[in-house]
Amino acid sequence: MKEEDMNMGQPSMEIDVEIDRAESDEEMDFEEMAPKGRFTAKALNNLVKATNRLLPLFDQTPDYPSFDGDITEFPTEFVRVLAMFQGAAEDAIEEGLVDDEYSIDFDGITGDANVQVLAGKVNKLATDKGFKRYLKSMPSDESEEGEEMAMADDMSEGMAEGDMDALFMDRM
Repeated sequence: MKEEDMNMGQPSMEIDVEIDRAESDEEMDFEEMAPKGRFTAKALNNLVKATNRLLPLFDQTPDYPSFDGDITEFPTEFVRVLAMFQGAAEDAIEEGLVDDEYSIDFDGITGDANVQVLAGKVNKLATDKGFKRYLKSMPSDESEEGEEMAMADDMSEGMAEGDMDALFMDRM
């Protein structure tokens, strides 16, 4: 058996390793982005309430859990959600659909007062007509995921056929 035949599954393993590495890098980016300081559960839960008001506009269930105690760093998953809001707000600002007062900056969040300001911005975004109009103009993630999955299926079918042809050529 040729070495090529023995390593037929290797490209898939390499892709899995690359995906794991990218996810790890993304996780580290969110950890670095995470606001650090002294945050009370009361202030954080006001932000959670605002977050849960805005999540449905992103076609997500409004079920981010409340905080039980004080923390010194935002959890990565919470930063991920807030970064999604940040990106959409920045794009809407760039397109002139919302005022630049909605801009979200994680660097300035070091205490409860900053968390309250952020909660206010998130609450305003949840009710802002320009922001809602911006989000409705965006393609839905589901259609993009469907297209990506269809492309992946086409690619895997093509690879399988190519591998099959190579196998038959080796036997001739």
